[in-house]
This record gives sequence, structure tokens and C-alpha cells, in this order.
Amino acid sequence: MITGVSSKKATERMIKRAISLHGLLLCGCLLLMIFQLQAQSQVLRVAISDKDHPPYYFVDDNATLTGFTVETLQAIADKLNLKLKWQRMPWTRALNYVETGRADVTPVCYKTPEREKVFQFSYESYLTDPIVLLCVNPCPVTFDGTLASLGNEPVATVRHFSYGVELDKVPFQRADVVESDYMLFKLLLAERVRLVMTTGHAVTHSTLLQQAKDQIKVLQPALDEVDVYFAFNKKPGLAPGLRDQLDQALSTFKRSEHYQQLLAKYQLQLRRP
Repeated sequence: MITGVSSKKATERMIKRAISLHGLLLCGCLLLMIFQLQAQSQVLRVAISDKDHPPYYFVDDNATLTGFTVETLQAIADKLNLKLKWQRMPWTRALNYVETGRADVTPVCYKTPEREKVFQFSYESYLTDPIVLLCVNPCPVTFDGTLASLGNEPVATVRHFSYGVELDKVPFQRADVVESDYMLFKLLLAERVRLVMTTGHAVTHSTLLQQAKDQIKVLQPALDEVDVYFAFNKKPGLAPGLRDQLDQALSTFKRSEHYQQLLAKYQLQLRRP
């Protein structure tokens, strides 16, 4: 009789324990489902300049935002079930939005020690950008491939734009005059400035410069070739682990045929020859 009662109580304890474990497993499954739903509805806020920056981003003839960076980031977002919210504003404000957490990423950024203090960069770059000097014929300088050969000739540049670690360290007469390459090119063609620093990709994809190609000269060789990264904010806000997933998706995408097709479409190259 005593044995029967003990056995019954032991059985009841086992049942309660099983129910408790089942409850824990059920809660775990629910939490996982909630996390997956949150990840699927995660919105990535992307801050870019309100001035088109081809081939990276620009509005096409159908009033659609497109470009190499737009298509690259969209392919990665589709892989991770992310929605992209594009925010357009002056370039300096876009950087500030990412730094202060009002945006998650700016997708066209050079890595410098100063920027690494406020941004988290993607583990890999996704493109290489040549930095060149541009003038109107006849060119006002004799260029030997170094900024030193320019003497005291001022070089017009985009305001608050980094031209890479090496060039940022070189002392030269830099005049930060406008917020975009487009405005820089307009000043050059109007001969309000005599020498500008820009990127080779911007020159190749500028309709304005292509229409005036007989007037301009790209000085050779390029001053440098700089890697282009995604720059994320350091504020909490993205779902746990999403940053790593974005980096992994970028690495996978760079090995895909789709990526090679985009390089060909926009006449770009990833690495230095």
C-alpha cells in the first residue's frame, strides 16, 4: 500500500515536470517565431545625399532610385528579408544621421581613422574607386602624379568629403566649395575653379562631363584607389546579429554571378588591376 502511494506521487511529479518542460519548449519556440517575424519586418534606414551620385545612386528616367549601390544593397536586403527605407538629405547631414542613430547606414563611404571612431564599417569593401584630378583645357598645371607638383594651385573638392586615408594626410591647397560632384563639375566648366579632385567613376558616369568631354582633361595617373564600404551607426537598434548577417550576405553576394553582372552593367571594377 505504501509502495503504491509513493509510486503514484512519483508519477504525478514526472507528469508535472514533463508539462513544465513542454511549457519551456513552447515558450522558446514562440520567442524564436517572434524574433524571426521581427527580423522579417526589420527596416534598414539608408541615408544618402540628396544629390545624385552616379554610378552609385541616381534617379533614372522613370523617376526610380537606382545605381550600383542601390542594386547591391537591395540584393542583400532581399536575401535577409529586410526592407530598405531610403533617406535623402545633404551629404553632411546624412553622415550625422548615421552617427547619431537616426539612420542605420550610409552605403558609399571611405574608411578613415576618424570615421572609424563613429561608424562601424562593413568587414569587406564592395568596390574600388580611383581618385583623380580634373581640369579644363588648357590645364593650369604640369602634373607628375603627385600633389606636390601642383604647387599652390588650389584644388576644389566636395565639402566634408574624404578622399581616402593617404590623400587626407597630404597637405595641399584644398578648397571645400560645394556639396556634390555635379556642382563641382558645373563650377569647373564655368571656369570658376581651375582644378578639381573627384573620382574616376564620377567622371565616367557624369552626363554633364560627357557632353563637354572635349573641354576637360583627366590628369594621369590616378592619385589613389580607395575602397568603398557600408558605414553603419554604432547605436543599438538593429536586430541582434543582423550586422553579422549583412556582412555575410555581402561576402556571398560578391562571389555571385549577379554581382559580376552589376559590375559589367555599370562598367566598374572591384580591384586594382
